[in-house]
Amino acid sequence: MRNNDHGDLLVITPIFQGIKRQFPSAKIIAGVGDWNRPVLQGNPYVDEIISVNAPWHNQVVRPQGVWPALRYLWKSTEIGGLRAKACDVGIDVLGSSWGALLMIRAGISYRLGVKGYAGGHSACHQCVQYDSNMHVGRSALQLAELLGARELPENRPQIFLSKAERNTGEQLWRGPGIDDRNKRILIGPGGGFVEKCWPPQNFRELLEQLSKDSRCSLLLVGGQKDAKLCANLVDGLPRVNNRCGKTTLRETFALTAAADLVVCNSSMLMHAAAAFRKPAVVLLGPFFASATAHAKQWGHPESVILGPEPGRQPTSPPAEAIEAIMRQLSAGARG
Repeated sequence: MRNNDHGDLLVITPIFQGIKRQFPSAKIIAGVGDWNRPVLQGNPYVDEIISVNAPWHNQVVRPQGVWPALRYLWKSTEIGGLRAKACDVGIDVLGSSWGALLMIRAGISYRLGVKGYAGGHSACHQCVQYDSNMHVGRSALQLAELLGARELPENRPQIFLSKAERNTGEQLWRGPGIDDRNKRILIGPGGGFVEKCWPPQNFRELLEQLSKDSRCSLLLVGGQKDAKLCANLVDGLPRVNNRCGKTTLRETFALTAAADLVVCNSSMLMHAAAAFRKPAVVLLGPFFASATAHAKQWGHPESVILGPEPGRQPTSPPAEAIEAIMRQLSAGARG
């Protein structure tokens, strides 16, 4: 069960393959929020997706708090649907008291969780220890190890696109005046909340500088909540293709697969880039204490994470970002 946000689910997707390798005949059911169904679409290691729109640990379901959580646990028809599945084992990947209660209410007799993060471990039969120095995806794979899995997949987000979806991604990158030989830079200026994001004025300066380079094609993506931000960022910059609020999540994945480089905040797009082995420049906002620590817990081999460090400015300037972008472009390959 993982009813969190897009990036939270993406980063732990290897667990499904790890469990399926150990138990090839088992039926694996993923309990996620409805907003996350597209993340698992086409995943060959997931047999069924069920709705767990629980009012905790996500930015979608409102209101949240003790009473909404209790009301969901005792009255939601989703709990009854989960109970009807008669699951033998339940895994709360996040590890929380609410997640443990959900598994109990669903009648799951053998429960796995996480100790030391958000509670619930006392109601689980086995747990992994939360470690802020361990990558989140690797931590999730430890849960598969508790079930005996030894042939673990690579710790890398997994997205499965159809041929038609990949073709759509290629088409969305093409347009009047765009040279297919250009370097394709996909930019996502949105994020979970303002403090996590690189400042808008920095993104504007970045776009102004990159749009002067005729060798680059620039495309912005984001959700509906980012539409106003993106519209302001591209005002007066005709060479920037603004697709913010105009693409589905699957189309955004396809655009990522067809890009040469991704530039984003600490967001879902960072993990989507890693799924397709695309170089990424990740720009942290002042919320984060250390870019190095963040990279250790959430980063990927192709990611360059820029941001706060003890003893230096809270956010990286546009010049530093542009330097990293040019360096990453030389290392990336479309495919």
